[in-house]
Amino acid sequence: MVGKAERAMEINGEGTYFQEGDHVRIKHTQEIGRVHAADGGVVYVLMDETDETKLFSARADEDAYIELVTEAAGTISQEP
Repeated sequence: MVGKAERAMEINGEGTYFQEGDHVRIKHTQEIGRVHAADGGVVYVLMDETDETKLFSARADEDAYIELVTEAAGTISQEP
């Protein structure tokens, strides 16, 4: 069985992308949520505290509004 940390992020020739099930943190507000769906270069994030859905670019880079959070440590992953 593949663990969540092993399947987090999608890497292809065009870059690194968030995918369904990834835990993410909004950099500006520190709110945490889970990617609920990914479609056409965007991800829909269901926020943990409010159950609100927010829309972000699926591309993971230093300019992204969201960042990957590892479940075990609750910290930001440094590797895509």
